[in-house]
Amino acid sequence: MSVYEVVGVCKKSCGKVYKKISISAVLRHICCLGLGMLFSLSGFNGSFSPFGVAFVSCVSKKFTLTATIGACVGYFISLDSVNALRYTASVLALSVIMTSLGAFKKLRTHPLSPVIVTFVCLFVTGLAVVLSQGINTFNVLVCFCESAVGAGSAFVFSKSKTYLTVRGGMSVLTSKEITSIIITLSVLLLSFKYAVVFGISFAHIIAMFFILLCAFYGKEAGGAVVGICCGVTLSIGTNDLFVLSFYSLGGLLCGAFSAFGKLSSICAFALSGIAVAVVSGYTEINFFPLIIETLLSSLVFLLVSHKFNYQLYDFFVPSVSSPVVDAVRGEICTTLDNVNEVLSKSDKSDIEKIPKKVKSSVCGSCGLYDSCWKEMKEVMEDNFNKLLQLKKQGVYLEYKTVPSSLSSVCIRAENISSSFNKCFSECKLREKTENRIKEIQALASEQFVNVSGLLNSLCDEINEEVYFDMDIASRCKAVALSADLHPKDCFCVINNFDKLFIEIRMDKATDVKAINELTHQFSVVSGRLLDTPEIDYFDDYLKAKFCEKHMFKVVCEGVQFNANGEKYSGDTYTTFEDSKGYFYAIICDGMGTGARAAISSSLAVTLLQKLIMAGFSLSSAINTVNTSLISKSGDECSVTLDMVVIDTYTGRVEFYKCGAQDTLVKHHGKITDIGFDSLPLGIINNIEISSGNGTVSVGDVLVMSSDGVREEDLWQLRNALKVFDSGNVRDFTKDISGVIRRSQPEKNDDFTMLTLAISKE
Repeated sequence: MSVYEVVGVCKKSCGKVYKKISISAVLRHICCLGLGMLFSLSGFNGSFSPFGVAFVSCVSKKFTLTATIGACVGYFISLDSVNALRYTASVLALSVIMTSLGAFKKLRTHPLSPVIVTFVCLFVTGLAVVLSQGINTFNVLVCFCESAVGAGSAFVFSKSKTYLTVRGGMSVLTSKEITSIIITLSVLLLSFKYAVVFGISFAHIIAMFFILLCAFYGKEAGGAVVGICCGVTLSIGTNDLFVLSFYSLGGLLCGAFSAFGKLSSICAFALSGIAVAVVSGYTEINFFPLIIETLLSSLVFLLVSHKFNYQLYDFFVPSVSSPVVDAVRGEICTTLDNVNEVLSKSDKSDIEKIPKKVKSSVCGSCGLYDSCWKEMKEVMEDNFNKLLQLKKQGVYLEYKTVPSSLSSVCIRAENISSSFNKCFSECKLREKTENRIKEIQALASEQFVNVSGLLNSLCDEINEEVYFDMDIASRCKAVALSADLHPKDCFCVINNFDKLFIEIRMDKATDVKAINELTHQFSVVSGRLLDTPEIDYFDDYLKAKFCEKHMFKVVCEGVQFNANGEKYSGDTYTTFEDSKGYFYAIICDGMGTGARAAISSSLAVTLLQKLIMAGFSLSSAINTVNTSLISKSGDECSVTLDMVVIDTYTGRVEFYKCGAQDTLVKHHGKITDIGFDSLPLGIINNIEISSGNGTVSVGDVLVMSSDGVREEDLWQLRNALKVFDSGNVRDFTKDISGVIRRSQPEKNDDFTMLTLAISKE
């Protein structure tokens, strides 16, 4: 066995476990120790150094002690005894407070916790020093400003840590997140301000390199932000305002000239330094070190950007939105633009313009036009208005329905009536088409909102905090090694619901029986009851996934009856379970009966199940189904939704209803009706989803049904459920549904009943 593996596995006689030494954990402790020391060195004038305290406030609980030691060492190295003791007291006080908050997980992980604790510790210790030297308004103000800077730094450091750890890598950072990281690095540069050889500052070389890099890939915005951040920190730390002017202007110009290539960016950066020196009159500048610093940083920039060009571009120019969102947005915009173009080319004349159109098309070519429309203009206008009113009343115009005042003087009365009929029909058809297009536009907009909600729910799931327990993983790997199974790697994940999952990769030829035998040993090692593993085979290995065993099991049975004379049932139901341990039961009742209702309900159930299994939130999934039903056709296409969601780990149950029947719940022998007033899906946009929750335990029974169960049938169902002991669910469901169906004199509606019994896993 390798020296890096655990020395032994669990010894049942004494329960003692020897843990594997994690190299990654040791490296993290060393990193925290070094960063704590460096941030404590990043001060101004030997008496303004809040950054070490701010860094300790934002590290994880298990690294707090290491970071505290590093910060204390850094303060004693860089400061005089009084200030060193003052900042050390701040660090120790902060360390004690943050460690004490570990018992309150939500309070410690709150974004404002490190900010508030840092401010309080710095202000209290600083105020104590000020009071010991005599009250001075200026010193109190300086103390307050230092505490505010430390609190702000703690917020930025905390955000940078979150972006680099929770987000899972730097290739997915946005420009805002990159800015936070750059600010943190700028503060860190202050610790190198005394690293000077022959006048050449390593801090300046690093700062110039970052400015060139960010300006070239991030353009003007990236260069200006990094230039200002580095310039402000280094100029204050070294009392050299030339650095601030040079880096700020240089970053901006470097980004502006980045379109012409790397050499142009470098030249623009160098010339900006010369321009600042000449215009501002900095005559005491030692140009030789400045030239060397610029040349070295430019050389490093050219080498790094040449070798890692594509990787750097992906990092500094991240995607600000999901490709899926962009694709959907582009498709919707293209469709709406096409519709608007067609509408703009069409004749948008309304009903009130029909008389003018008929006058132009019929009377305009008549030889009697002058005698009618010049000598009897008011009479003709009145007649045409009467014809329009008749059309609005739904009258079909013909010679005998034309007013006598018109038919007695007009030789084209029949043509006028036909033209009115035609123009009015075209106008009404156009209105109907335009209204439908407006509906489609509204639905398209609503669906895009739904897609945004779906993607947001996925983002929330991706950003959910998970914990990788390397200790359990290493012990499980050691157990597999002791069983001669030769695992390639092992991972242990605890999600935000505190559920444990163990994945282990082995050779493809590994015996499945031997893998199953690991279940008990892994349960002992992890301290959790695990279920039989799921095994997936790949090209050259297999993956076994051990999940925490569910506390409850749902036994279900469903029965359906079609309406009289119908081949298909308008009701659709399904049950399934997702990877998080949630059990779903869904009943959808389509409007009416037969094939059309069956298509609507089947569409709703299928789409809803796919969205849930894809990881989308329930509210977003239901809203998407609602919009899909509305846009399915011009006719009404509505369904009721009855959904029950049961957490098989905890027993928590949620009810979602949209126009559905009540659900009967037998809990500890007591029967309760669960129902909400709500509308079915497919009727209106932005439907209100009625929901409720509760808890079930072993022996409880839930009965769901469509509206085929009448109010007068419920007493039979309640009586049968009262005496049912959650034994044979199939017989109970078939017997009671048959009794209810036979008692219905008119079987003209579809009838679906679904029974869910909760048992111990």
